[in-house]
Amino acid sequence: MTNTNEDGVVGELVDAAPATEPLRSAFASAMRAIMEGLPPCRARDLAVREIMGAHQRVEELLARHRTLN
Repeated sequence: MTNTNEDGVVGELVDAAPATEPLRSAFASAMRAIMEGLPPCRARDLAVREIMGAHQRVEELLARHRTLN
């Protein structure tokens, strides 16, 4: 489970996503929905990790695509 400090950090990350960056905004919205929809529990922790991992993978794929083109 996350502790209060980790909850605050995740909240800061969600709030810090600029509205002008649609990809980050989409992942921030997904994270916000999970954080607001689930109580602190293992399932929420796993969902947040999956969202963060998915965001990282998408960013890497887009960077690779930009490099190749």
